[in-house]
Formats: sequence, structure tokens, C-alpha cells
Amino acid sequence: MPRGLLKAYAIRRPAFEFTIDDLMHVKENPNMRLTASPFTHNYEDKVFLGRAVRWKGAKGIEQVKEINPDVAAGLEKAIDISKECSVEKKGDAVKGVVRVGDRWLPKKVICQIEEAAKRK
Repeated sequence: MPRGLLKAYAIRRPAFEFTIDDLMHVKENPNMRLTASPFTHNYEDKVFLGRAVRWKGAKGIEQVKEINPDVAAGLEKAIDISKECSVEKKGDAVKGVVRVGDRWLPKKVICQIEEAAKRK
């Protein structure tokens, strides 16, 4: 049998079509989430459906603290890092994009990664 023709273990992923209403349903449902992963082939074209975190839909850091104080502490750190990499503090250094591997990333994201590494 020629190579590549044995498909005994191949599992085909079902393909679905969604409407805007379907997407809004997921957005408004506290139990569902859509996510993408850079660790899949053609990651730009794939979205995965999954369970949402318990704090989905919480408004403000205080509501997140009530649901999960550890997550709120992490969010507060992320907010501080984001503010540290703001245009007001860093100027043009955080404007635009830069190529990293095969992806384009905002310069602010690079700044945030570097700032987080400094704080460890």
C-alpha cells in the first residue's frame, strides 16, 4: 500500500458554519468561550469552543476578586505592566508592530513581555 493512503487512525474534524447570532450567543453565555491557539497548523483560521472561566462577564476587578482573588491579583499585575508600557510612558517605542518568527506582534506586547520578565 503506498505511503499516506492508510487512514485507519485519521480523525476528521467536523466543519461547522456559524452565524453572527451564534457568535453572540457564545459571547453572552457565561459557560462558553471561543479561543484560538498559535500551536495549531493554520492557527489564523482556527477557533476552538470551550468552557469559560468562572469570572467571565465580571465587571471590574472588584467582581473578579469576589469570584477568585488569585486571578484578580494576577490581573492587577498585568494591568500594572500594561500601564508601564503605555504610550504616555514609553512614547513611540511601543507604537507599531515587529516581526517575531513568522508572526507580527505589536511592540506594546514585546514591551509587556520584557517588563514581566524583569519583575520575575
